[in-house]
Amino acid sequence: MSLRARPSAVVVVAAAVVALLLAAVAPVVASPAPVQACSPCDRGFTSAAQQHDLVTDVASSEATVRMHRNDSATWTVRVVPTNETVLNALAENETLARSVAGDSFGVRYGGDIEHELLAADVRDGAFVVRYRTLNVVEAGPFDTHVLTYFRDSPGQYIYTDLGADELTVVAPEDTTVARGFGDVDGRRMTATALPDTPDGPFVVAAPSGTPLSGVVGWLTVVSILSSVIVRNLVAFVAIPALVLLGGVAALRRSRRLRTAATPGRLGGLVAAGGAVLVGGSLVAEVDALPLVTSNLLVGSVVGGALLVIGVAVAAPAVRDRLTVARLVVAGVAVAALFVGVGGRAFDGGYHALLASAAALFPFVVALGRADAASASLGRRAYAALAVVFLATLVVAAPVTSLGGTLFFVGAILLTLAAVAFLPVAAALYALGASTVTEVGGASAADAA
Repeated sequence: MSLRARPSAVVVVAAAVVALLLAAVAPVVASPAPVQACSPCDRGFTSAAQQHDLVTDVASSEATVRMHRNDSATWTVRVVPTNETVLNALAENETLARSVAGDSFGVRYGGDIEHELLAADVRDGAFVVRYRTLNVVEAGPFDTHVLTYFRDSPGQYIYTDLGADELTVVAPEDTTVARGFGDVDGRRMTATALPDTPDGPFVVAAPSGTPLSGVVGWLTVVSILSSVIVRNLVAFVAIPALVLLGGVAALRRSRRLRTAATPGRLGGLVAAGGAVLVGGSLVAEVDALPLVTSNLLVGSVVGGALLVIGVAVAAPAVRDRLTVARLVVAGVAVAALFVGVGGRAFDGGYHALLASAAALFPFVVALGRADAASASLGRRAYAALAVVFLATLVVAAPVTSLGGTLFFVGAILLTLAAVAFLPVAAALYALGASTVTEVGGASAADAA
């Protein structure tokens, strides 16, 4: 009786964890405002000008950001309007110029970022705005300074683009740019686009002459993101691993699973389930064919893996050649394939993590066979499963991502997928155990 209750208890705990995650991330999943990194360089300027009955577009713009060691940065923005009349009106009215400049910041400044307008005037055929942003430069290890301005703020704003045609960041005196997202030349970094990167992007300034400045820049970013990394490891690695590995550990205590069915019949059922999953994925995504969607890939990979394993165990000629070692090697090979090319095939993200469950199937079959053979072999097989699963999660999970809209929904889905994996794991575990019962004990290869 107690053996049947244990897996249910795992599911209850998993449900409680999911509920806690939902409560914790509710503020984070609010829709953030889409903004430009330099709002006064483009849409912020045209919108503010229109509020003052000045209609124009932007012909060109550029921005220079000077980092300071006191946590601030000073911006100089040059905007050339398409309407010369607007430029003349700004040149003739200082109050109007400051009003347009002040209104051009839009929704960008919120939370712990403050800004101060320093000057606004017309020079050399351009509207020039100078302002200071606070709380955007952090002191890092190795006497570095990090410009954190370009990070998205989940729940508040996300960057859509740079805003300026060209942006130049100037590091503090006696430093060089050790890490950036544009062309670097000593203290200066010049960019024409904002990269799509989950860990910033950051601009790291290191003391001039710092050896291995690229490594120092990377270590600085890791240090700045340490709390984010820990948070993401808990959400995307620790919790799903606890649910899945805890559930598999509970399954191992069930004697019924080790004496359940004949391998031919159970293998046929597993293969049929895999075929249904592949067919269902095709039907669900039929409107997108001949394009291969991520959902179709996940269903095909997971279903195909179940189909192959089921057929392998159902066929006596193949079944008699199965050993724990061979099954573990197969699992490692599939996991390595996902780590190497799976992320690119699935465009990264959560589909790759969900599809990587296929790498666990051979391990669970091996675990069932190992437990049926001997306790010590079972412990080694379980350790192999745990190591590969954790390593796959760490490599594939968005460990350094600051997050954004619905970011932690991925962690919740991953945890739910771990719960959904347990019934499949029970069938695969029984499948592996049945191969030992069928052939009459562990082989020499199993015991090795």
